[in-house]
Amino acid sequence: MSGLLLRGLKIKQKTKQKIVNKKKIPFLLFFPALALFAWFLLHAIPMLVHTEERPSGLYGSAAFGEQPPVPSQAERIMKTLSAAYPERIGSAVLRDGDWAFLIGERWFYYAEGRILPEERRNHFQEYRAMGFNSNYPADLPSWESTAEQRAERTRRYEEDSSPRTGARQTVRRPMYFAEALWNISSRTEAREQQVDINFLGRRLTIHSGISQKMRLIGEIILEESGTNPEVRQWINSLGTVAGWNWRNVASSGSRSAHSYGISIDLLPGNLRGKATYWFWESERNPLWWNIPYTERYHPPAEVIRAFESYGFVWGGKWGNFDTMHFEYRPETFILSNIPLAEF
Repeated sequence: MSGLLLRGLKIKQKTKQKIVNKKKIPFLLFFPALALFAWFLLHAIPMLVHTEERPSGLYGSAAFGEQPPVPSQAERIMKTLSAAYPERIGSAVLRDGDWAFLIGERWFYYAEGRILPEERRNHFQEYRAMGFNSNYPADLPSWESTAEQRAERTRRYEEDSSPRTGARQTVRRPMYFAEALWNISSRTEAREQQVDINFLGRRLTIHSGISQKMRLIGEIILEESGTNPEVRQWINSLGTVAGWNWRNVASSGSRSAHSYGISIDLLPGNLRGKATYWFWESERNPLWWNIPYTERYHPPAEVIRAFESYGFVWGGKWGNFDTMHFEYRPETFILSNIPLAEF
C-alpha cells in the first residue's frame, strides 16, 4: 500500500515538473527573440536606410539589385560640369523645373543646353546650344574608319552649288557660363586672371586656375624627352607656344577659348608642307577633310597623352581638325568615360 502511495506521489511530482517546464519554454524563448529584434533595429534598419541614400555613381541612387534611373540630358550635363570644376561650381540640383547650380552666388540653369544665368533662362531661343562632346575618342580613329563620313561630306559638297566650307551658325553662342566659370567678362579682367609660366623652356601666358596642371604636363613631357628622341626633337622644333589671346574664333563671332587662357597652340617653326588647321586649309583645298593623317602635323603621341590625362582635348581628333591646339575641357572626358589623372 505504501509502495503504491509512493509511486503515485512520484508520478504527481513528474506531472507538476512537466507543467512548470512547459511554462518556462515561452519565457526562455522570449530573451533570444528580444535580442534578435534589438540586433535588427541596430543593424538591419540602418543598412536599409543607407542603401536608399547611397549615391549610385554620378547620377543618383538605386535600391540594391535595381538599375539606377537613366538621367535626363540636363541632369547629366549639369552634374558633369559640377564634377569637372568642383572648385568653381556647386552641386547640381533640380530647381524651378530645371537643373541648376551655383557659381559663386549666381544660379545657372541648363536652359535647353544654353547654360544661362537665372535672369536669362527664359531667353534661351536667342542663343545656340553650347554642345557637349560625349564621344571624344580615347585614341585617334583609324583613317579607314572615317571613310564613310568623309565620303558623305564629299557627296554633300558636290551636290551643293555654292558650298560654304567655313559657314557658322548666325545665332550667337552664350558666353555667360564661361565668363562666370573663369571670372572673365572683358579683356582687362582676362589679363588679370593670367599668369606667366615656363613651359618647355618658353614663356607661356595661361589662366591661373590651370597653371599648375600645365606645369605638371610640361614636367611629364620633359621627362619623356630624356629617353624619347622623337619627343626631344619635337620640343626643339617648336616655334610658337601660345596661350592667352583675346580674340574670336576664326570665321565666327564667338569668343575663342584662348580669350580665357584655357587653350594652348603648339606650332613648329616649320610645318614642312603639312596641314594643321582646317580653316587655313579650306582656303586652298575645298576638300580639306580628305587630307590624310600622314599629311597633317601631329605632335608625338606621348605629348597628346600628357595633355589628355589632365583634361585637355586635342584638336587633332575633331572633324574640323586643329592639330596644334589643346583646350582644357575635363567635362568631355567625364562624359566620354575616359579616366583623368589624379590631381
